[in-house]
Amino acid sequence: MVHSIPDFPRTGAHFRHVLGISQQPGGLALCTSLLHSHFTGDWAKINAVVCCEVGGLVYAPALALRIGAGKLPGPTVSAMKPSSYISSLASGTGTGTGKEKRIEMERHAIPQDASVVIMDNVMSTGETLCAMLQLLRGAGVDPGHVNVMVVAEFPIHRGRHLLRQRGDCCRDESDCERSFSDIEDFDDGFNDTDYDDGEYDMDNDSDF
Repeated sequence: MVHSIPDFPRTGAHFRHVLGISQQPGGLALCTSLLHSHFTGDWAKINAVVCCEVGGLVYAPALALRIGAGKLPGPTVSAMKPSSYISSLASGTGTGTGKEKRIEMERHAIPQDASVVIMDNVMSTGETLCAMLQLLRGAGVDPGHVNVMVVAEFPIHRGRHLLRQRGDCCRDESDCERSFSDIEDFDDGFNDTDYDDGEYDMDNDSDF
C-alpha cells in the first residue's frame, strides 16, 4: 500500500508515499486499526490526539474519532519548526534543513493534566515532533504524559536521538523515553536515498 516513486524529489531518490495509504480502498481504516492496536498504553486514559500539518492531518482525526478524543480549537501558544526533510530537498537546498515556520494552538485547548498522543505520518529528523513537544509544554502539558505514534520511521536520520538530546523537548531523559515508548522499533534496512513521506512500514509490513 506504500508506493515507491523513483527519482523524486531528485534523481536517484525513492519517495515512499505514506500519505497514499489513505487513497487505497480500506487503507485509512486499516492504518487506523493498526495504530490503535499498536499503542501500548490505555486509550481510555488519553484525552487528546494532536498532530502537525501536513501528514498528521490525515491520520490523527481518524484515530481521534476511533477513540472518541476531542478536537482542538484555534491558536495562542506557538513554537517554531523547520520545513520537512522532503520539502527542503524538493526546494533544492539538498541539506535536509529549510525555512522555519510557526505552529500554534490555543493555550487552554488541552488541560495541563491531560494524557496526549502526538500522531504523525513519518519521523525522519525528529524536528517536527520536537516542535510539537515544545508546543505542548508551552501549553503546560507535562512531557511525561505525552506519547508519540508515527506510521513510518526513517532511522538513518536519527530522529529519536535528536529528540532525546534536545533538552527543550522533554523535561529530562526519562520523559523522552516515556514519550517515545510507542514508536515501533524498525530495522535500518533502507539506504540514504529513501526519503520521507514514509520510509518504514509498521511492524507487520505485509499489511501495507
